[in-house]
Amino acid sequence: MTVSVIVTRYREYIDWIRYIIDKVDTVYIYNKGPDTDFFTHFDPSVYTEKIKIINLPNIGRIDHTLVYHILNNWDTLPDTLVSLPGSIMMCTRKGFYLSAIARKLDLVAKRYSGFYAPRFFKVGPKFNYTIDDYHAEANCNRNDNPFIKSEYPDFQSWKKALIDERPMHYLAIRGMFAVSRANITHIDKKVYTNLLESLSVGDNIENGHFAERIWAHLFRQYSFDTKPPVTKTGEVTVSPQSDTPQTV
Repeated sequence: MTVSVIVTRYREYIDWIRYIIDKVDTVYIYNKGPDTDFFTHFDPSVYTEKIKIINLPNIGRIDHTLVYHILNNWDTLPDTLVSLPGSIMMCTRKGFYLSAIARKLDLVAKRYSGFYAPRFFKVGPKFNYTIDDYHAEANCNRNDNPFIKSEYPDFQSWKKALIDERPMHYLAIRGMFAVSRANITHIDKKVYTNLLESLSVGDNIENGHFAERIWAHLFRQYSFDTKPPVTKTGEVTVSPQSDTPQTV
């Protein structure tokens, strides 16, 4: 089994990759920041064959990186692709999520239907979302760029225009998950092209928050879920992913 990790980095130190690099084949560091001070203690020279650094413009954050990587590596995607933000060590919970993903790599296809996310919820068909402003949690990731509202009034309108009208059953957030190649390539490439365009309008964008909330729909439900539709409201309860996500 081949496993690749994509890390979206702005100004964070990403020494934490030492916790996962020995478990995977390749780590792609997508640098969207103005500097190359990636590490303080970790020695990347030991892993020159595993680490690949790609510089990208600072647009679309982690979701843009994921779509860009998928489209540019479509024919060479690994068996499992892991998406991680550079800010993992700036939040205790993110460190926990990283540990959970590292432990589950061998089970993504066999136990989790090709998609594992530590922050994984079940939602109802009325789930919707909008946001009027956003500031990065970490000071090092903040800039003076204004928040750009979407051209669509809310998440459901954006989803209908770019992806589909199928009711959502699942939601994953934080941009931290592992997904099987089959779940990625099961989706028409046009969907990824639409997403890339939507995520290329700036760095602090409402479309990025919409995209963050679409991955469980695409990679878990859209590809393989055969459960009956959820009929309850869009309220959710936070729980580490299990075979049967919880709803309220």
